[in-house]
Amino acid sequence: MNTEITIEELKEEIRAGARAILQVRHAERPKMDPDDQTFGDALHLTREGKRTAKLLGESLAEFADDVGFASSPLTRTRETAACIAEGMGINGVTIIVDEQLGNKSFFYDNPLQVLQVFKEKEFFKACFEYFKVGRLPGFREIHGAADACERWLDEHAVGHRLFVAVTHDCYITAFLNARGAYGPGSRKDWVRFLDGGVTLIYPDGSRRYALVRTGLSHGICGVRPTKGVVFDFGGVMTTTTMPSRVRKVTDELGIEWADLERGFARYRRLMDGGFITVDDLYSLIWADADIDLPRDVREKILDEDYASFMEGYRNLRTLEWMRTLKAEGFKIGILTNMPPSMAPRFRKVFADFIELADAMVISGEERMFKPQRRIYDLLRERIALEPDELCFIDDVEMNCEGARRSGWHAVRFIDNDQVERDFRERFG
Repeated sequence: MNTEITIEELKEEIRAGARAILQVRHAERPKMDPDDQTFGDALHLTREGKRTAKLLGESLAEFADDVGFASSPLTRTRETAACIAEGMGINGVTIIVDEQLGNKSFFYDNPLQVLQVFKEKEFFKACFEYFKVGRLPGFREIHGAADACERWLDEHAVGHRLFVAVTHDCYITAFLNARGAYGPGSRKDWVRFLDGGVTLIYPDGSRRYALVRTGLSHGICGVRPTKGVVFDFGGVMTTTTMPSRVRKVTDELGIEWADLERGFARYRRLMDGGFITVDDLYSLIWADADIDLPRDVREKILDEDYASFMEGYRNLRTLEWMRTLKAEGFKIGILTNMPPSMAPRFRKVFADFIELADAMVISGEERMFKPQRRIYDLLRERIALEPDELCFIDDVEMNCEGARRSGWHAVRFIDNDQVERDFRERFG
């Protein structure tokens, strides 16, 4: 029965003349105490939640001159609405706040009784029974509640091409179920963070209802238990990614560092994938920059390149965190872009890091590289976990995004304090 569209398909409908009332589930927040009678009222968005909510706003920015916002009173929904507006480039946005989008929902008659039902029946089982029967203790009759919800949305969306109401997963699925666009439902197809339900209103007055998949989150309900943490090498297991020793030699020779940066950017992935050697990389860089170096100087630069990553730059704080996670029962993975020639030295110098790993993939040994999806899939196979049970730690946003596209969670590494704080906030 599910009717699903993507955010791009939604935008096409609006461009073609439809008005859209979009009920959006809030962005990611920390785990919620199941006994919290406020349903997590005080929980703020995680850093990742704010980032993805802004991304949703950026994707909708073309409608910024004709959009309205509403939100439930809960902290995470109001923050989500504000972040979406920020992503759209809207300053000083007015957000309608109404308890009927929150704990005093159109669909809840007695929130405390609903909470008890969720505890007794388990959240998903209770929701799916409500959708099937149309009634449960503490809930209002589903079709009448959906009618009341739609009347409220219609009233407040008047005059807008796009109206965004930030609310909660149970309400969105209940509304869509009552409109024949969702059900019977399962954990697998549940409304994830920033997914939503849309009512498309066409110029002739007809309506269409659909579940909108934004693709911005892999969470199902809350933050699912994470069982594995996968670490990058350079910039995470090391204290720097700067080939400082190479820089010293090139500065002494009067070689412009910008020439090397351009060459690294152009050829680095070929080296990481094992398609060219480190020597080949530098040969290509020197050729592009029209630089002719004696063989002994070229060999010295190669030696200094290896030393820049392997000698004296071990991030011992990351090593201790890996040990802590391992002791807490997490599986540990290592996923690094690295040419094959560097791997033996890596295995020797970072042996204490590597001995913690349940699985490891070195790009050059597999002739693939981040952010290609197949390298994440290979690590996942080796560590024997599902994609959304994994969290990737990398200092490069492009590589983090590659993990997210592969169904993983990801936390970008900026420094040890930040990454440990962000991880604990999201995954406990």
